[in-house]
Amino acid sequence: MYRKYSLLLLVLLFSFCGASKISADKTEVASKNAVDEIVFVVFKMRKDSNKNTIEIIATTKATGKMKADLERPIDPENHLTLEIIENNQLVKTLRVEHPLNKVVEYLNENNQYVSKQVTADESEFFIRIQKKAGQSKIRVLETLNGTTKNELQTFKL
Repeated sequence: MYRKYSLLLLVLLFSFCGASKISADKTEVASKNAVDEIVFVVFKMRKDSNKNTIEIIATTKATGKMKADLERPIDPENHLTLEIIENNQLVKTLRVEHPLNKVVEYLNENNQYVSKQVTADESEFFIRIQKKAGQSKIRVLETLNGTTKNELQTFKL
């Protein structure tokens, strides 16, 4: 009689151990899916008669975490604002130099540095962002001549 109960106890013990192993495997897979990513996004911007257009031409993802961003001086009159939205919440706002309206410095004939505004018809630029698990969007807003921001486009990553 004890033999039947001990055999039943062993069968139940082994079945519970097997169930916990499966549960641990599922947890491990879920944690692997929630890994932080660094996303590199390459944009192409073109001058149009009505408003400038922008498109994503490449996206590359890598596992990892970004270091702190460096603050760089940007022309307050002409720039792009990129809003990073994850799970319908604004996570980060980036300001980048306007790719079509750049301020460049050069050395003139008197060996003095001079700034000049250069306007291009087409230009490419890239950003890198930290992406968590879930849906992400990038909203691109354009500021020209210090006027209000115009939304150019919203992209899903």
